[in-house]
Amino acid sequence: MPGTAFEPSDGVAFAVGLLNTWDELEPDPECLRDVDFAQRFLGRHGLADAARAVKALDVDWLRGLRERLARAWDAANEETAVAELNTILAGAKAQPWLARDARGAEFRYDRPGAPVHEFADALAARALLEEIAAGRWPRFGRCDAGPCRCVFIDRTRSGVRRYCCRLCADRAAHQAFRRRRSRS
Repeated sequence: MPGTAFEPSDGVAFAVGLLNTWDELEPDPECLRDVDFAQRFLGRHGLADAARAVKALDVDWLRGLRERLARAWDAANEETAVAELNTILAGAKAQPWLARDARGAEFRYDRPGAPVHEFADALAARALLEEIAAGRWPRFGRCDAGPCRCVFIDRTRSGVRRYCCRLCADRAAHQAFRRRRSRS
């Protein structure tokens, strides 16, 4: 969602956001094209230190992480997804640490001043593995409003979410209406 700021410990939002930096609805689907975008993306996810430290190599590294997360997201079954995410986590350098402030305590992976390539794989993989461990693998989805291929985790009570956002849901409804009308 534009304008939304996330907590640095929200690995699910980070993973989903990173996966959605490839947008088939754009003329150039690669949104993660430069340092400036990576800085804005990381800043939006509460990772200000990492945002300030971004280099061109980090942009390439983030693209690689996105590809590895996409393999897990698009896995044919839960076991394959878990294996892919466990592989990412096994190769991660970062260890969680407990950060305390006035609001309370939370586990974090981003150490002050650490570049994104030192922690983002652990942050994203662990968060998605926690979702799977909580029984939410069937709720991992990709938008049904082609050509959009953005991802989401369905957190609705009914579990019938089909679109990544309201815009895609509206676009799909409008296309369906036009198809029905043209048949009449």
